[in-house]
Amino acid sequence: MPDPTLLLPAADPIALPAPVWLFKGLSYLTLTFHFAFLAMLVSGLALAILWNFLGHRRGSANGLAASDAIIGKLTVITTYVINLGVPPLLFAQVLYGQTLYTSSVLMGAYWISVIFLLIGAYFLLYHMTKRAREKRPFWHVGIVSLGLFLTIGRIYSANMTLMLRPETWAATYAANPHGTTFPSDPTAWPRWTVFLLGSLLMGALASSLWSTAKSMAPETKVFLRTWTGIAAIVLAPFLALAGVWAWNSQPEAVRQILDASPLALGFAKAWIASSILAALMGLLLLKTRASQSALVPILATLPVLGSLASFVLLRDQVRDATLSLHGFDVWKSTVNTNWTVVVLFLITLVLGLAIMGWIGAVVARAKPAEVVHV
Repeated sequence: MPDPTLLLPAADPIALPAPVWLFKGLSYLTLTFHFAFLAMLVSGLALAILWNFLGHRRGSANGLAASDAIIGKLTVITTYVINLGVPPLLFAQVLYGQTLYTSSVLMGAYWISVIFLLIGAYFLLYHMTKRAREKRPFWHVGIVSLGLFLTIGRIYSANMTLMLRPETWAATYAANPHGTTFPSDPTAWPRWTVFLLGSLLMGALASSLWSTAKSMAPETKVFLRTWTGIAAIVLAPFLALAGVWAWNSQPEAVRQILDASPLALGFAKAWIASSILAALMGLLLLKTRASQSALVPILATLPVLGSLASFVLLRDQVRDATLSLHGFDVWKSTVNTNWTVVVLFLITLVLGLAIMGWIGAVVARAKPAEVVHV
């Protein structure tokens, strides 16, 4: 077998325009936001499908009202998922381009297919919104849309795993140089399962925020908080099992590096603690479901952000530990900082996030247009 370190492409001769720690910090920030909105999308869509199905099959007015309230927001949520997903991907390409570009080419057909899968899933969200306005069932359309979104996630997970396996690149290319081979790795399914269950759990808690809308009927608020609370409680133990599965699926050499790293162990403990707190917040949602106060749903977002942030940090530790076994150390990258450009970039980043937050607040407060029949 060829030496994996010899398979790594040569580093880009152009030095990094900013310190590694700055790129990593910006990646952590934007990826956490991306995952937060992605969790709201996946969990919100799953709950809307279930509620719409039960509402039409069992005549549940609250189920239909809750599903309609969420599905109308998911098209906007998706725009945040997409726009906040671009920066961390670009930061990853800057820091890990030698490995990420290679893995993307090796599974190029699937990587490019993400564009078309996303267009299809996004289109179906608008179609579901239209059917909801017409009081027609949309759960069957939602299953297709959710399947497309989950397929995109699986492709991303496979690519982010393949970039850590330079020892498999030669065999992968030799077997199929056309980029149509979907890579297989012992850690791929555990990684994807952890993210999926974590998204459903954290997204369920975040979805309880929709119950704070003043236009929502009190009984619908109770229904929504009940279901989101139950979802968080039920998913928590499965997420814990998936976490153990993902940890044990890592190669022994990687686990040894992580076990010896105070940072990695600290992030793992933070992820476990925030996930437990998320389950407790689900229980609190159940206990206070009859309350009209927005306090508990707002507090429920704290473990959501804590869990996602610690997951992002732990994920990065796993990536660096795995690549270090192949002689790749991102911290040794050549840096030539242009602080003028860095400051201008940070200013535009802050302004961009502020504008996106303002747009989100406007959309959240917006009311449906009144139709006047003449």
